[in-house]
Amino acid sequence: MVKVAIIILNYNGLPYILDCLRSLKQSTIIVVDNASTDGSVETIKNKFPQVKLIRNQNNLGFAGGNNVGIKYALKKGFDHIMILNPDTRAEKNFLKPLIQLMRSDEKIGIVAPLLKGKEKDKIIYALGAKLNPILGRTKHLHLIRRPKKALEQELVSACCMLVKREVFEKIGLFDERFFLYFEDSDFCLRTKKAGYQIYVEPKSVVFHQISKSLGGLSPKKIKYLMISNFLFILKWVKPYFWPLAFLYLAILGVKMLINLLI
Repeated sequence: MVKVAIIILNYNGLPYILDCLRSLKQSTIIVVDNASTDGSVETIKNKFPQVKLIRNQNNLGFAGGNNVGIKYALKKGFDHIMILNPDTRAEKNFLKPLIQLMRSDEKIGIVAPLLKGKEKDKIIYALGAKLNPILGRTKHLHLIRRPKKALEQELVSACCMLVKREVFEKIGLFDERFFLYFEDSDFCLRTKKAGYQIYVEPKSVVFHQISKSLGGLSPKKIKYLMISNFLFILKWVKPYFWPLAFLYLAILGVKMLINLLI
């Protein structure tokens, strides 16, 4: 029997993390808390005593916080580890198709579900993303209709991804230099570089309430986006493209600041 651990990183996640936990049935759940102050830890302990709760003394960011849970799951001998955002709700039996696809081919290292969301009152499905190797940006792929078969992708979101144990053992954990944003794209590129394949399985669906944890555009969000994108460019863009990539990033940063002020 395959042992799967679901890791949910919490940071002041009331009330949406409760909906997330209610949607998960018969799974080993590890909640890693990044020093929340909203009472969510106490609520989780009272309402979900079966959940393994790990409390960090400080906010370690997305990569650092999840790495704490991943290390615990690896130590406990889990075969597959799922990273799941707290602002999600899993549809019934979402895990089984992911495991079946993962086990169908030893070359598959990451499997993600369809991420279902709303955009201007329309239902959309997120399929993952592609890298622009010149600008160091990622382009998200969306569909209005739900695809019928599994699709290989270059990048998928750590909003929900199932990772084979041996991937972590081979390439390591999330790069903690990315405090927030781009850590999942970096992890996927490292996974592909190590020879593994990444798939999206449309038989599995998770609803995502986009950007609940940081809300809309904010100075903090802009800060993390800019810093992480800068690091991502240094790591994955060829040096002769750096002037163009950094110019584009600067223009993007100015545009975000103007939109925030307006």
